[in-house]
Amino acid sequence: MSTTETDEQFERYRNYLRNEIGRLADYVALYRRIDERKTDYLAEINYAPAFFSVVTDALFSAIIIWTDKLFDENGQRGIFDFLKFVENNVCMFSIEQLKSRRNYPDNHWVLDRKRVEGKITIEKVKKDREMLKALGCLKSFRIRRDKFHAHFDREFFFDRKRLTDDAPITWADLEEVVKVLSEVVNKYSSAYDAHHFEMTASNISDLDDVLNGLREHRKYLEGNDVK
Repeated sequence: MSTTETDEQFERYRNYLRNEIGRLADYVALYRRIDERKTDYLAEINYAPAFFSVVTDALFSAIIIWTDKLFDENGQRGIFDFLKFVENNVCMFSIEQLKSRRNYPDNHWVLDRKRVEGKITIEKVKKDREMLKALGCLKSFRIRRDKFHAHFDREFFFDRKRLTDDAPITWADLEEVVKVLSEVVNKYSSAYDAHHFEMTASNISDLDDVLNGLREHRKYLEGNDVK
């Protein structure tokens, strides 16, 4: 495979992977936003309880499945396969390659920073792989995916409390998986061509516009005594 072909493959992989991480970030952000709005927009949410309960339930299932797919150690695509690609082509992440790729002068501040950080090595890739494997919450995502969200396990199907007890997932866990995925992809993206991507939702607050509309509608109905 020529250097150009390798570059194209990395860029394609990076772009598709960051899109899927962004999708997960959207799911998590909207799921949390709906939960937070229950404190100040509960009446509006209860105005359409079926809609909001179905949306939150669907979002949580999507979060479980997407997290498990992105962290699948044996998956044909995902963060571990991405690291395998980086490891097999580690020379393409050298500082000299970055300099050439972006046509930077030798004294460019980005190159200076990379020299301080040190070049990408196989050892660093392995360290990232071990860091990912050590994430404690991944076991809970896998249990929930295997035992309920992708397949119905008999014991968990009839005992939902056991699912919560055996595979707890916190808000911190949801934030951590998005953060770690984003950091790893951006680490190698930055080494490749100094591009850094935001993989967080930017327009989730538009949910508030919907709830404000419901609030105004509710006030109108109440003010006009409409049943």
